[in-house]
Amino acid sequence: MAYDEGEHIKEVFAYFGRAYYEAGVLETGLAIALMQSTFLSRVRDQYLTDRGKSFDRTQYEAEFDRFMESQHSQTFGNLLKRVSALPELSDALKERLREAKKRRDFLGHHYFRERAVDFSNRIGRDKMIEELHNDGDMFELIDSDLCGELAPVREKLGMDGEKFQKYLAKFYDAASAESSAD
Repeated sequence: MAYDEGEHIKEVFAYFGRAYYEAGVLETGLAIALMQSTFLSRVRDQYLTDRGKSFDRTQYEAEFDRFMESQHSQTFGNLLKRVSALPELSDALKERLREAKKRRDFLGHHYFRERAVDFSNRIGRDKMIEELHNDGDMFELIDSDLCGELAPVREKLGMDGEKFQKYLAKFYDAASAESSAD
């Protein structure tokens, strides 16, 4: 098969897109970590303290929505500062999160300018594809490790085990069916 420069350029952009997408997934993971370790833990503690007497589902849902909206309006850096204060996470993971933020910032603000010479030729683009592939894998692995280190928090919240996995499967099935109907 003959080399197609246009397809090669598209491939670089595709790998960049995946890497930056995975960085966004990690950023969402930070918001979810805060939701589990702060918001839901607070709700659980209050529920246990008064045996659910003060629990109001409508109020809870509104507070949950406000909390998540607030997290999603934060920058990666601000989320990272707050997540770095969580005692549930290892220092090693916190350092990897800081490095991931630096890399995400580099991708978003400097990558194509810094790689302009590489982007102009086939060998350089091949190097970029490998680099971006590794970046995507790195963001994905850190997000997975973040989720793993928060397993005890989820267990305390009752968000573990077979029953919860069945609930998630139903939720995803319903969401999938809804998006298929659109």
